[in-house]
Amino acid sequence: MSSNPVPIERRLQLAAGLRLQCRVAGDAALPALVLLHPSPRSSAMFEPWMQVLAPHFRVVAVDTPGYGGSDPLPVPPSGLQDYLGPLRELLLAVAGPRFFLYGSATGAQLAIAYALRHAADVQHLLLDNAAHFDDSERQPMLLRYFPDLTPQADGAHLLKAWAMCAQMAEFFPWYENNEAHRVAPGPPSAAEVQGALRELLAAGPAYAQAYRAAFEHEDAAHVQALKLPTTLLRWSGSILLKHIDRLLQFPLPACVQVLNTPAPLAARYQAMTAHLLALKAGLHERSSA
Repeated sequence: MSSNPVPIERRLQLAAGLRLQCRVAGDAALPALVLLHPSPRSSAMFEPWMQVLAPHFRVVAVDTPGYGGSDPLPVPPSGLQDYLGPLRELLLAVAGPRFFLYGSATGAQLAIAYALRHAADVQHLLLDNAAHFDDSERQPMLLRYFPDLTPQADGAHLLKAWAMCAQMAEFFPWYENNEAHRVAPGPPSAAEVQGALRELLAAGPAYAQAYRAAFEHEDAAHVQALKLPTTLLRWSGSILLKHIDRLLQFPLPACVQVLNTPAPLAARYQAMTAHLLALKAGLHERSSA
């Protein structure tokens, strides 16, 4: 990374009556790249990667409504489709009419839903931590995955939230804290848990809204319906790896390619950056032909 950090602007944009926060970096003349985060995180997680991407793309990292610095939807969502109106209004205003679209976990499911409805907006779709769950496992999981974090006078909700954030980094699903469900060799540091907890608490007691909608959308049928160029990223360090591999067992359309990315975070982001630059180069070659 350069010793001179790229400036990242934090912007509040009015869209569909909501104040939505996004982080923006890179020259407006460059191809636009949109980043959608997992729940219950925010676009803050992408700032280091944005430093790498900004010399090559106009990068727009969005806080999903209800997370980070974005207003929540006015009524609880019935599904991911309820996020698409505000999201599209924001992206057309900030990213422009055509962009690369990357999403991870909840962000991947939101990106799929967006691409299915507004395919003409998307230059290339990149899906990270996108998986498949059968209804038989999804429904029991939904009953336990999202505990009530309504503030309590004795602060008990904070202990519950801390345990949830700590176990999320070590087990999947997080509440099955046993060796059979271990996805990491050991516990996260206290600083890592604190960072995750901060974003969880920022989302408030309604933290589960987009999170739950994404779980309900996590089905191979939605990927099979895609008709635009798509890269499905198989991150070998993902807590969802078993379910990513289950998605890959389904017949996928010819427009979907699979890219393996290594487990270490630095190597993973390096591989994703190299792929994005190759996609950008291909776009330039096609436009010059």
